[in-house]
Amino acid sequence: MTREKQTAYDLIWNQENQFAYRVARQVLQKPKISVWLVLIPILFLYYAHKIQQYKAAVHDFSKGLTRSKFLALDSAKEEIDSGRKNEDYNEAFSSDDLKNSPNVMRVKDKQIAEVELLKYHYKKLLCQQGSSYQDLIRKTYRTAAEYRRFLKELVRAEEEVNEAVLRAYHPEKEARDVTKRMQKAALALREEELPTFFG
Repeated sequence: MTREKQTAYDLIWNQENQFAYRVARQVLQKPKISVWLVLIPILFLYYAHKIQQYKAAVHDFSKGLTRSKFLALDSAKEEIDSGRKNEDYNEAFSSDDLKNSPNVMRVKDKQIAEVELLKYHYKKLLCQQGSSYQDLIRKTYRTAAEYRRFLKELVRAEEEVNEAVLRAYHPEKEARDVTKRMQKAALALREEELPTFFG
């Protein structure tokens, strides 16, 4: 991989990591400081423990959000480097522990569709040169409307994955509520970012 492509790779990786972290911080509830902390100092230990749990949860949540993104990014990089189709990421969505029920197969199909969409996007970004992620987006999509079209496709793919996962593994209301908060946070952050790309 050329130095320019490695720079683009690093910019994309950092952007996806930061974006996922911002979504996770909006979805997960940070422990609130209580007046009791002032009155009973020993409660600071409890609060410190809760903060550590919160930080670990944000880290784990954001890692989960970036899983498909980083599989797609590495696969896109491999395809550019080798000049051949790469589907090694498929193994990440397979497990001997999971029954191949229709619901499980639907989840895998939706995850693969999301990765393929992201790969197409990342391959275009990796072929651009720039000193920032914004540069890569501007050079790839030219206009806000063009980039917004891609984002709509991505949102649709993410929602289809989420719906399939909820159906197969987490049909309870709490999981649906967290998923809705996550989708809402991601949508708001993407809208917030658009002017920074095409001001």
